[in-house]
Amino acid sequence: MTTRTPTRTPGAPAAPGSPGVPGGEWPPCPYTDELLIRAREERARRVLTLGSIRADLAEQPSARAVRTAARGWVADVLALAEAVATEKTESAR
Repeated sequence: MTTRTPTRTPGAPAAPGSPGVPGGEWPPCPYTDELLIRAREERARRVLTLGSIRADLAEQPSARAVRTAARGWVADVLALAEAVATEKTESAR
């Protein structure tokens, strides 16, 4: 019969970090301050944009008008995406 031995002394606090890292330390973070700042900026832009769209939709007088306005927003975003994609395709040539 095999017995299982504990990986740490009972009552002792667990070392921070993953078990494969020497000394129980966390590996260095792959994210730099620049990447985190860029991610926060992108998130802020997205929140502001969606907030503006939501405000426009909330101003609509009926559910039908909300859906019609939403279809307009979708069509506008898709048209912008096509224009940007076309520009990127042409500039890559």
